[in-house]
Parts: sequence; structure tokens; C-alpha cells
Amino acid sequence: MNHTSPKVALMLCTEARGGMRSVVEAYQREPLFKDWHFQMLWTHCEGSPIKKIMKGLTAYATMLGLLVQKKVSFMHVHAAMRGSFWRKACFALTARLFGVPSILHLHGSEMKTFYSALSPTGKRLVRWCLEHVKIVVVLSESWKTFISHVAPKANIHIINNYVTLPDDAPSKPKPNKFDVLFLGIVGKRKGVYDLLECWPTVLKTLPHARLLIGGNGEVEHAKSVAETLNISNSVDFLGWIDGPKKSALLKNADIFVLPSYNEGLPMSVLEAMSWSKPVVTTIVGGIPELITQNKDGLLIEAGDQQALADAIKLLGQDLQIQKSIGEHAKERIVNSYSNISILPKLFTIYDDITHKA
Repeated sequence: MNHTSPKVALMLCTEARGGMRSVVEAYQREPLFKDWHFQMLWTHCEGSPIKKIMKGLTAYATMLGLLVQKKVSFMHVHAAMRGSFWRKACFALTARLFGVPSILHLHGSEMKTFYSALSPTGKRLVRWCLEHVKIVVVLSESWKTFISHVAPKANIHIINNYVTLPDDAPSKPKPNKFDVLFLGIVGKRKGVYDLLECWPTVLKTLPHARLLIGGNGEVEHAKSVAETLNISNSVDFLGWIDGPKKSALLKNADIFVLPSYNEGLPMSVLEAMSWSKPVVTTIVGGIPELITQNKDGLLIEAGDQQALADAIKLLGQDLQIQKSIGEHAKERIVNSYSNISILPKLFTIYDDITHKA
């Protein structure tokens, strides 16, 4: 890599809270951000439509100015589905007009749903976009198979999401304590209502259990559901959690649950596993490639409330299983989903794209 070049690499992402931003924030903490002379461009934000439009236009103008001045070596563009995909494709393809290569990094958990709902023209446009960026990055083998079907000529690479291993040790189980942690957007897609609906069944077996829900979204509606189910006394809604507070929750929780209907490769699951927490989650997206059933996690079908309750109860009743799965989960992250194992793959892509640009 050329450390003396005056050019910058651009990394583009939404500023809105969520898994994609967590991935980018992890990159920002690594030496690679300085080593490759990255400049961050936030292309989207939370707030009113006007605020979002202004954020996007400002980022586009900044990118355009740097491209005109020939100051950009390459771009790493993080995208989800729907509007995010189209916005980021415009950024990446604009760079292509200036001869600057782009990596389009797909995080969208509902990409298949988004694609299937498009008209034939829309599908052709998606294919054209994917085949005209330099590299498409996906999060798992299953997503590579899907994108290969959508855009056969796309240059596709798999880069798993990763976490930096925590320095601190997880807390040990305590008698009469069983904290079940959920982190994510509160809503149907993440399975929050399934979790609430099965909670009375969990409490019959584990009356001391507490459900900790960290996240924004449909919080007030979820609270009303908890009240209707008469479980409010055992459910805590914590709002959006990040930074040291998130680390403290992950350290002290007994298990982590994410009963999602759609996912790419959820950062929250990786983070929980890095803390040696047994995870109960669903067979969607790249999760089955991450977790081996009954070894480093428990997998259920999305929407199966009885299986969800049974998995939670199993971990709450059997501390030996809880401990074993947590230890294997940590081992899985160290070997395949940590900064130690993933970043070299990213360096290879950066080297490749800059040498062939």
C-alpha cells in the first residue's frame, strides 16, 4: 500500500443507529482507517425527510468535489436495501464515471424481499448496478449464492462481519438470576413480539427470569403488549444502548436472544458470542453459517414461539449447557469472526482494488 499518496479512500455509510453503522464504527477503531487514509462520509441520518435529503446531498457534493480534484483512490460503500441500495449505487456509479473503483458492501437483511418485489425493469437495474461496481461484498455464502443469481457477472467477495474481542471477562451465573438480553430495533422483523408472547411460558418455569430489551423502534407498542400479557414486572425496556452500557449488558446477561425474521449477519449476535454468551436465534440469512446447532448456539425457526420458549428454558435450567455453549460461541468468534481473522481478507481486497484500478 502507498502511504505517501495524497489521495484518500472514502467510506460511505448511514449515520442512523443499527448494525451497519456498528460495522463501520469497528473499522474506524482499527489502524486500517488511518493506514488507508480513509475519510468518512455519512450519507444518511435519522430525522425528518428534509434532514435526510440534506445529509445525502452534502455527502454527494463532498464526494463529487474530491472526485473532480482526483483525490480519491477508491470507495468502500456500505448499503442496505430499498432506498439505501439506490442511494449508495448512485454514489458508487458516479465514482466509476471518474475512473475510481468502488466496493459495494451489502448489509441488507431484507435484500431478497426488496429484490423480489421489484418490476422486471427494477431487477435489471439492480443487476446492472451490481455488475458495474468493481467489487460486491456480501456477509455469507448464502448471500453470495443469491447475488450470483441476481448478477452473474458481479465480482463477489465474502467478508463476514466481525467484532473486536472484549478485554473483560463475562460475569459468572448467579443463583436466582437469569437475565435474557435482546438488542436491536424493536419491531416485528426482529421478533420482539414473539419474544414477548412466549415470555409468560418462560416465567412459569423460570419465575426469576428478566427480559432486557435494548433498542429503539416500536417501544411504546411493545410496552403495551407487555402490559396486556401481564409481564411488565419482568421486562425492562432500556432504549437504544451502545458504548460502555452495551458492554456492561453483554457482560452481565446470562443469554442473548434474537428471534429475527430477516438478517444478514447480525452484529449483536457476534458481540454476544464474543462475550461467551449462549445465543438463541433463528435460521435466517448468514446465521446458520455462523452457529452450529447445540454446539455454539441454539437455532429455531422464525415465528416458532414454543421453540423459542423451550430454548430459553433449557439454558435457564441447565447451567452446564449454558456454560458449554457460551465457551464454544467465544471460540467460534475467535477463529472466524474476530478482527484477527477478518481484517486480513479486507486488506487483500483493498490491495487488489488499488493495484488494478
